[in-house]
Amino acid sequence: MSEKPRVLIVDDEVDMCWALENILMLEGYKTHTATSGKEGLELIRQLHPNIGMLFLDVKLPDIDGLKFASFAKQHYPQIKIIIISGYYYRDSEAVQQGLANSLFDGFIGKPFNISEIRSAIETIAPSQ
Repeated sequence: MSEKPRVLIVDDEVDMCWALENILMLEGYKTHTATSGKEGLELIRQLHPNIGMLFLDVKLPDIDGLKFASFAKQHYPQIKIIIISGYYYRDSEAVQQGLANSLFDGFIGKPFNISEIRSAIETIAPSQ
């Protein structure tokens, strides 16, 4: 059985990072967290190519999450990106465009439950 990809969580809410980290660890993933876009970009650079999944908040204090996703997809196309947001909804134009253009691979609205996280992981990494 191959090792599961490492997961990077980028969210400016420490409690959100903690919740995602604990859910993902229960699923057998090793995680890294960042509370700013700058910190997240630095971790991707440091940990590449070991990062396989990215849970990314859309509203970060220092960078727009959609721009972060675009940069990550351009430079690290193998990383599967799941956008998490309390600001956008699944049917928002920006979310629909991002999914249609493969800017990111999944979307989860806040607040979320454990089954939504599991479902998103199964959708983008079914063989893990």
